[in-house]
Amino acid sequence: MFKAFLVLAISVFGVVAWAQEKPAFSLEEAVAVALQQNPKVLAAERQIEQARGKRSQASSPDQPELSFSWEKIPSGGSFSQAGDRVIEIGQNLEFPSKPLLRKSAASRDVDIAFENLGRIQTLVSARVKNAYYTVFFQQKILESLEFTAGLLQQFQDATLSKYQAGGLAYFEVVRAKVEAAKTQNEIIAARAELTSAKIDFNLVLGKTGSEDFELTDKPVFLPYVKGKDETVRECLEKSRTLKIAQMAKERESRNLRLARWGLVPDLKLEGGFQSETGRDFRPSVGFGLSIPLWWWGPKGGITESRAAFQISQIRETALHRVLAAEIERAYILVKSAGSQVSLFEKSLLREVDEELKAGINAYQYNQIDALNLLDIYRTTKTTKTEYYKALFSYLSALADLETAAEEK
Repeated sequence: MFKAFLVLAISVFGVVAWAQEKPAFSLEEAVAVALQQNPKVLAAERQIEQARGKRSQASSPDQPELSFSWEKIPSGGSFSQAGDRVIEIGQNLEFPSKPLLRKSAASRDVDIAFENLGRIQTLVSARVKNAYYTVFFQQKILESLEFTAGLLQQFQDATLSKYQAGGLAYFEVVRAKVEAAKTQNEIIAARAELTSAKIDFNLVLGKTGSEDFELTDKPVFLPYVKGKDETVRECLEKSRTLKIAQMAKERESRNLRLARWGLVPDLKLEGGFQSETGRDFRPSVGFGLSIPLWWWGPKGGITESRAAFQISQIRETALHRVLAAEIERAYILVKSAGSQVSLFEKSLLREVDEELKAGINAYQYNQIDALNLLDIYRTTKTTKTEYYKALFSYLSALADLETAAEEK
């Protein structure tokens, strides 16, 4: 007996302890966790380091070359019989503008990597918000269905009592059971959708999909009051995508200037020591110039860089136009969804609640039949579901508006 009690106590307290350890997230906390753990954010941070490494390489001079040579070795002889021994070190020196331009172009890549990290963070934040709202929506749908199931159980008990009292046909009892069973099926489906939404939420946060959690924020409807022109202007000003396009154009401009400098010869310096006997090394110095064959390498490089610069100009112009249209589209969706939520909150929710209370009261006093009360139940359930759908659509549209000016 004592062992059974001990096992039961451990089980109960174990469940309580597990429940207490279940993590809880506000929307702000969820976004913060995702920005620390989401794989796309982590990859974007590494891309900054990658760009910095390329910039360091771009500004570094060519490696010097050290050479040793043994010349005039007799046929079948050894290195010690060489007539001349030469030790040389050489260094290619570019015209100073070339490494400066190359480093400047690579610096734009670093700036682009930083802006890309900001773009990824914006997209991930919006994904977290959508995932958060989806979990909240599924929870509310489940709560609404469970509430309706409770009312239907009361209705089923009432119809059974009336049938037993001889005041109702048995078909009405069957109808109540069918409606209750249908709602239970909807509850099962809603629980599956909630589980799926929680998995998606965990994955966006960079966590294991099976981890359970609680939401501490309860999203509410706050009307979006900004005008379309103001929204478009603000979103374009914040757009990381447009900044990246502008920086890419600046990078290609510098690459074009670098390609034109390819027509300027580079200097090569050499110095070393020579000896004919292996002793008494005498110093030697030499220099040379590269010969740019402009109709081959330099000309092709200029043509390629000019085309890349023109492409970047076209892309920047097109992006500005496309993103402005996307922002307008997102703005329209926000306003449309907001109007739907406002309609529900101002009148429909209150009206269906009052109708449900009146219907239950009327049924108790035999003023309406079971079929009419079932219609009221269905209308109430549908209205609550559509309200939460409208609220979810509005909140999701707001999150999408935040990323409308970003390339996905």
